[in-house]
Amino acid sequence: MIGEVETRRVTTVRKSSIFNRMKLQYIDTSALIALSNRNDRNHKRAVAYFKKAVKGGVRFLLGKHVLIEYVDGVTKRIDKKKAIEELNNIIESKLLLIEWENKKDWAQAIEYFKKYRDQEIDLTDCISFSIMERMEISDVFTFDSDFQIHGFEIVMD
Repeated sequence: MIGEVETRRVTTVRKSSIFNRMKLQYIDTSALIALSNRNDRNHKRAVAYFKKAVKGGVRFLLGKHVLIEYVDGVTKRIDKKKAIEELNNIIESKLLLIEWENKKDWAQAIEYFKKYRDQEIDLTDCISFSIMERMEISDVFTFDSDFQIHGFEIVMD
């Protein structure tokens, strides 16, 4: 499902031509898992949404840390061969764009992590929040309510 498109590192310049031609939504690990695992309880919903969004011109941005979290999970829960296959599918995808966090994203993520000390929001999500804010992305394809707590719009709800 995911391997149908090219992945490239997005520049931090929001006004570049790549953004003028597409609608960007952030994609989180929970959505990647649901898309790739037919046994996931959200699989059918995720696939239906993904197809509809792509038809509507949406492309998905994921943080490098989300890619690592997803591939590591596949490695541990399935096997290394499948993890390499998934990694290659994402890297070669034209629908998914990978964005690396910068020093400001990291510093902001640490502040968010401390801010949410009374909630189970993890550091991975906090880095995603920082990247989304920098990239001016408000919509997220996820099954994780932590994004809504921070003020983002979950497109699956």
